[in-house]
Amino acid sequence: MFSRIRYPDHLSHELLDTYLEAGWRCMGQAIYTSHFMYFPTYGGKEIYSTIPTRLPLEGYAFRKSLRKIYRKVQQQFKVVSGNQANFDKDKEIVNGLYAALYPKKAITDPKEYLDNGNGSQTFDTREVCVYDGDQLVAFSYFATGATSIYSKQGIYDPAYQKYSLGFFTMLEEIAYAQQEGKQYYYPGYVVPAYPEFDYKHRIGPLEYYELSSEQWSAFSKLETDNIPINYMRNKLLSLQEHLAQRGLISNLSYYRHFDIRFYDRRPFPFMEYPMLLTIQSSSPADVCPIAVFDPCSLQFNLYNCRFFGSKDEHADIYRYLITYQPQNCDFYTAIFDTYAEQQTEKEIIDKIVLICQ
Repeated sequence: MFSRIRYPDHLSHELLDTYLEAGWRCMGQAIYTSHFMYFPTYGGKEIYSTIPTRLPLEGYAFRKSLRKIYRKVQQQFKVVSGNQANFDKDKEIVNGLYAALYPKKAITDPKEYLDNGNGSQTFDTREVCVYDGDQLVAFSYFATGATSIYSKQGIYDPAYQKYSLGFFTMLEEIAYAQQEGKQYYYPGYVVPAYPEFDYKHRIGPLEYYELSSEQWSAFSKLETDNIPINYMRNKLLSLQEHLAQRGLISNLSYYRHFDIRFYDRRPFPFMEYPMLLTIQSSSPADVCPIAVFDPCSLQFNLYNCRFFGSKDEHADIYRYLITYQPQNCDFYTAIFDTYAEQQTEKEIIDKIVLICQ
């Protein structure tokens, strides 16, 4: 589905390329995919689409503003690129300084970050190091594939912030990738409407991974309404409106546990969609219809679900969702039956009316 994580002992260069091509990314010594994530907002938390990106390197060159940043650092500092990644005392010092300013972005467990638990690295991980004389002032890690590299982490001494060393290490990774004849540079995901990740667009014209086609397209062609979470919301709002015209109440909510497969591998039929339309039922203990919109098939699915707990607790949760219409569904949800899959809006409405009326 939309969130998976794997911990292989080793990934070959070619297999890493295959994963990256399919929209996966590296995290420490794990490879994972997650097309939706919760991020904090002024009102609490909301689910956003996380869009995998990459930069094609064929014919790519730094534009003038990037050349200026790149040359300035190259002229003033010593830069060493491509060595096997390690975490030594110098990196520990720089990481500690960085953590004081950005505690959520620093490396918290270097052993876990560079060791898969078997004394080796899952990925061929290399590094960029920037020195002011003999003093390390910035470093980054990147995983190398046969035809691509994935940018994993950039850390710098905040005292050198004016030199944009965090951004420079991305540029140096790109330059290294070009020198090595790579075809793609993967800077990780961006989050439309959440500007914390917008800096990645500075490196050049990115491509994005499209869920429905499983293809890469120019990011400039991605329209706001076609961002998966927006598309899902609009489709489910339309369905909700049409159900209301049929006299059926429903609640559209974010589903907090859509990423449950990150941490729970029990063989239970967990719900894994980030947005749910819970629909009015006269007998919720037996019939609890929940509609979702699948951003891969671009069709509706309808399931008979249960909220975790006893039968009475399930019914209480259901009544709470329908009565109080909360924005977030924080209750673990499982799919007990499949009523319909890959249906148009008209088809799914007919099916819901048949079940609920």
